[in-house]
Parts: sequence; C-alpha cells; structure tokens
Amino acid sequence: MEDKQQEIKNAVLRLLARREYCRQELEQKYARKYASNDVEQVLDEMEEAGYLSDERFVEVFVRNKISQCYGLMRISFDLKQKKIPEHLLHKALDELEPDWFELAREAWGRRFREPPAGDYKVFGKQMRYLLQRGFSMDEARAAIDYNGENDE
Repeated sequence: MEDKQQEIKNAVLRLLARREYCRQELEQKYARKYASNDVEQVLDEMEEAGYLSDERFVEVFVRNKISQCYGLMRISFDLKQKKIPEHLLHKALDELEPDWFELAREAWGRRFREPPAGDYKVFGKQMRYLLQRGFSMDEARAAIDYNGENDE
C-alpha cells in the first residue's frame, strides 16, 4: 500500500514540476492506473504540503489564456470542464483586471489584417472567430469596428 502511494506521489511530483495541474486533472489521470482511495490520499497530502493548489492553478491558467487572447466565456467554460469553483476564477480576475475589449481587439489584430469594409461574409467570419475565442457580442463587434475605423 505504501509503495503504491509513493509511486503515485512521485508521478504527481514529476507532473507538477513541469506545470500546474488542478486536482481533478490528476484524479482523472491516475484513476485508471491506481485505486481511487490511494490517489485521493496522496492528493490530500500534496495539497496540505502546498505542492498542489487549485487556486494557484487557476491564476496560472487564467494568465496564460489572457496572454493567448481568449475571452471570459471561453476561460470560464474551460475551467468548468475542469470542475473548478467559479469563485476561484473571480478571485484571479479581480487580481488581473483584464480589459476584455482590448483583448478582443488584440485577438482580431493577430488573426486579421483587413476590416470587413461592408462585406457581411467577411464580417461574419471575423465575428465567429472572436465569439469562438470567448468574447461577448459587444466585445467582438467593438473590436471589428475599432479596427475598421483605425486601419483606413
């Protein structure tokens, strides 16, 4: 029993040395290979020791997604998939205070060079791109309009 737990602990530490993981990701990763109570016990110990922290994971995850120009809806959806409590997302966002409209403009600028200029097909394509990245309709429309006005 102790050998299995030490094996799990070593495997988890190797993963955490590379990047942050949330508890649910690690539970899922080792659920097939080890007994769930062994995995739970090891992860509890790792949390108590400070090696594993969902709060720290959320901070790193949100900062990374913002730097990749993803919107709030996409970030929120991805964290819900990982079963992260919403209050941790709000705490991270309060610290970072991102400007979603500016991020939408930046995402538009990374992907597109020309504004739609009255072409509804091009406008639709640009709008879908921004919406799929998690921006609201208002943020996407403002990004396209802003770039359409200032690039002429």
